[in-house]
Amino acid sequence: LSPPRASGPSADIVDAALEPTAATAVTEGTPPAAVEPSATAPLREWRTGEGVAGVDVSRYQRSVDWPGLVASGHAFAFVKATEGTNHRSPTHDEQRDGAREAGILQGAYHYARPGQSSGTLQARFFHANGGAWAPDGLTLPGALDLEAAEEGDTCHGLTPAEMTAWVRAFSDEYRRLSGRVPVIYTKAELWDECTGADTSFGDHPLWLYDHGNAPGDLPAGWDRPTLWQRAVENHLDRNVFFGTGEQLISWVSAPVR
Repeated sequence: LSPPRASGPSADIVDAALEPTAATAVTEGTPPAAVEPSATAPLREWRTGEGVAGVDVSRYQRSVDWPGLVASGHAFAFVKATEGTNHRSPTHDEQRDGAREAGILQGAYHYARPGQSSGTLQARFFHANGGAWAPDGLTLPGALDLEAAEEGDTCHGLTPAEMTAWVRAFSDEYRRLSGRVPVIYTKAELWDECTGADTSFGDHPLWLYDHGNAPGDLPAGWDRPTLWQRAVENHLDRNVFFGTGEQLISWVSAPVR
């Protein structure tokens, strides 16, 4: 995801044993559906139930203490793989391998560039360069990182109808290639502005970006997130999967075609 913006306090729902400490990561440099019912049900009420800690990383984290993360209770990691249709993260392979060697469930994310090329082409590029899902019980479904444009129009120059169609094209192609719909990483304000509060993606796992003590508003179409990026601590984005460790493994393993 994009470089860290600001740190936030720890989430109350995460058990103290999962709270990151200064020993959980060593970094160099600065910055960094709705749940599919068949995969995770029954889940406790997500705001007060159990949570599993995880992280996401990119080239901004040149060195990560993966064993330290495991020791502090972190169980999953998303690693940036691609951006647009011509950028492959130079740290993806090393970070993917490091996470897996430490026993962390690992998946990849794609930084969307909707104004540059079609959702279909970007899904293909992502899938071919680290974003493929495998039914091995170790690989998280790929995630589409949808953020505001870094300059100019917030919505990458697309109308709400065009943005909705772009996300749908990415999702359809990723699902055709991998057998799973992608996770969608976004925040409520951006989604509602750029898609016109489209409600048709509620069957996709939501990875909510909302740093703070507790998740805030949800994007239109979702009644709960599957994942929550809650803060940046020690140069690492900190995430929560809403469920138990067993439910996390079940969600990772079960294809949704």
